[in-house]
Amino acid sequence: RTFFVPDPRKLYGKDNVRILLVGLDYDYDDRDQETSKQSRSDIIMALDLNLRDHRIAELSVPRDMVATMPDGSQAKINAAQSFGGIKESKTVVANWLGIPEFDRFIVLRIDTAKDLVNAIGGVDVDVQNADALKKTGPNGPIDYDDHWGHLAIHLKPGRQHLNGENAVAYARFRHDWCSDPCRIMRQQQLIHAVIDKIERDKFNTLTHIQSLLAVVRNDVETDISPREQLSTAVAFAHLSAKDIQTAQVPYTSTVALGPYGDSLV
Repeated sequence: RTFFVPDPRKLYGKDNVRILLVGLDYDYDDRDQETSKQSRSDIIMALDLNLRDHRIAELSVPRDMVATMPDGSQAKINAAQSFGGIKESKTVVANWLGIPEFDRFIVLRIDTAKDLVNAIGGVDVDVQNADALKKTGPNGPIDYDDHWGHLAIHLKPGRQHLNGENAVAYARFRHDWCSDPCRIMRQQQLIHAVIDKIERDKFNTLTHIQSLLAVVRNDVETDISPREQLSTAVAFAHLSAKDIQTAQVPYTSTVALGPYGDSLV
């Protein structure tokens, strides 16, 4: 029996679809359990899906950039998520970037990245400190402990296989001289590592398909309809790391933004 999957361009009514992807920050409640209630966006990525050429452009926005909220006040751009949820995030980020409203959104809940990496059996990542990422000096280990935040990062330098917990720890690390810009570079490294693993290891991906579907069901919130998801997935089935163009918004200086502390402009 043959199943017909429509061209996503017909479903979306356009050749390019703009998607806002945010990853939620989290805190700990009085029972020491992870919670993302009224959380800020820890990751902010503007995606442009080219449905004709099957390519993706990704632009990362540093979470501490100064942005104007709908009420006219200024705050860090990641606060839009805690103020008004994904609806406000879509408006604030689009206005800040100077682009039309996003067509769709994807919200990654607390454990999405960890669960995704574990579902595909881990990923191979070239662990790099700020000097190596920015090509200013030798590579070295990454060590950081945040007992309050339950974050322990102890990774040796160089290419190695990371499970979900270690991959997320690496992608979250920003406690060196480069701070958030290198944190974004590590996040983009992880994206490429996941795509590369899926592309290289088709059999492994097929054997873990139920785990992958469970991650989408349990960890992802989106307004992309099931039909659009299927059509888009089929269209990008042969996506490779070289088909993804990544960049990040630069900043020029820091400013003191009242109760929000040091912010970026």
